[in-house]
Amino acid sequence: MLKEKLFKKQPTSSEQAVVALAPDGHSVTEMQDILFKEENTIKTQGRRILQKLNVSSMEEAIDFYKKTNQTSSQNFTNYHQEIFQKLVKTS
Repeated sequence: MLKEKLFKKQPTSSEQAVVALAPDGHSVTEMQDILFKEENTIKTQGRRILQKLNVSSMEEAIDFYKKTNQTSSQNFTNYHQEIFQKLVKTS
């Protein structure tokens, strides 16, 4: 049961993609274009990740990811670059 609760607290890959785009200040509209998702989906994923990480802002979520063992700073940077390259390819 405890394991299930912890698993539910883990951000999904879709939620992580939203956090990965946040450092560059991408708007919800830009995230929609990059991730091919609806506006409400992006907003919901943003809210969920804040709830799961128990933080109040996307800046705090980014700091959390960079500081925890869950995602090392290098992994976060690599994921961020991967998402950014998708943007460049679709432009």
